Amino acid sequence: MATNDADSLVEIQNVSKLFDLSQSAIDQLLGREAQPVRAVQDVDLTINKGDIMGIAGESGCGKTTLGKLLVKLYEPTSGRILFDGRDMSELLREDQQEFRQRVQMIFQDPFESLNPRMTVFQSVVEPLKINDIGDGYQDRREQVIQVLNDVGLSPAEAYLNEFPKELSGGERQRVAIARALVVNPDFIVCDEPVSMLDVSIRAGVLNLMKELQDEYGLTYVFISHDLSLIRYMCDRTAIMYLGNIVEQGPTDDVVNDPKHPYTEALFDAVPEIEPGAQRRRANVTGEVPNPRNPPSGCKFHPRCANIIPPEDWSGSQDAFRRGFNFKRRVQTGDLEVEDIAEGHADQRSAVDAVLETGLSLELPEEHQADGERMGTVDVDSIDIPKQAENALRSATRDLLDGNEEDAMEQLNREFSSICERSSPELRQSGEQTTACHLYDSSPSNREAIAPDASD
Repeated sequence: MATNDADSLVEIQNVSKLFDLSQSAIDQLLGREAQPVRAVQDVDLTINKGDIMGIAGESGCGKTTLGKLLVKLYEPTSGRILFDGRDMSELLREDQQEFRQRVQMIFQDPFESLNPRMTVFQSVVEPLKINDIGDGYQDRREQVIQVLNDVGLSPAEAYLNEFPKELSGGERQRVAIARALVVNPDFIVCDEPVSMLDVSIRAGVLNLMKELQDEYGLTYVFISHDLSLIRYMCDRTAIMYLGNIVEQGPTDDVVNDPKHPYTEALFDAVPEIEPGAQRRRANVTGEVPNPRNPPSGCKFHPRCANIIPPEDWSGSQDAFRRGFNFKRRVQTGDLEVEDIAEGHADQRSAVDAVLETGLSLELPEEHQADGERMGTVDVDSIDIPKQAENALRSATRDLLDGNEEDAMEQLNREFSSICERSSPELRQSGEQTTACHLYDSSPSNREAIAPDASD
């Protein structure tokens, strides 16, 4: 398989992977279109030879699906993946066999990835047999012994006839690493390779994998939600959120100077090791949305602290965020207006109660507004323009009267953001690229985003 680029080993071009594309019985009964799970969507990424690329993000963000696409355990729904210059979906049969030898995967759970009925020798020699490598039994046995010694299972002869149940967790994962290395691959995808191991032995396995990279000339992809692992192991890092890559760049730059609000929130969530260190907690709200029905525009915008107001917004950014959150809660049915208003004698006090609840945010204490406690906020403490407050009050009265359509029309007029209307493209910012409208250089957005871009 010839290469078109001396540096690039893997190129991911606008790749998406959707599951459950067919209509369910309920969808058919209700006349709805199928709602597939958008596990990976419109991903572009280049992995260079000799690199260790990290892919990080919350559970369910699409990391493992992307990893399985890279080793052809899944086929893309759309887009292309090039390996060494060749489209992986167009490989001929003989090229497929070469690809299977050159590309390997180390799975998360060594307790599940090894066949309990096979000895260590049988597990490690199997790839040699499948790929027709080695001149008979003795040659293959020597190769197995060599790779077992390389991964720290020494003397190897003592392990050859052991079954997985007779090994520790660290030893099992070393066997899994040996099984991947025995065919002398070029590219290995590591899916949470040490997450199932005791903390005391993780560092040893990671150091081993770094040593093996030099010895075997490997290119790695490390998939993990453990940001300390990513920082320790990886040259470059891509951050995923709800199927999209939202930021990528050199790992040190991504860690020390995150550009995307989601990346910043991820690293804010990491506990401080130093005793008494000041910890800044993530200024985000809510849970990860349903991948069957992701938000429009930037998928992070419902949770984002830096959602962009319109150019004519005269209040604070925090006030806009609260008003926008109020609108989304009405839109999704999460704001129980009638329950909040129950027990209030007149409409004015009922409106006040709804606003005090609807404009509150579930935030760590350092990010809360004055008087924001127990799910309510003092509306007077929020820097919100009079026109916007009047719209909120009028919309709330409409909601109390059961007129949701007019309420949403008013809220949409006052609390509209480019973040919900348009999906951001990856843009260069320093050494990183990030998919965030904060770095949109178009004239229509420059004035609105300038105050926030340096936060």
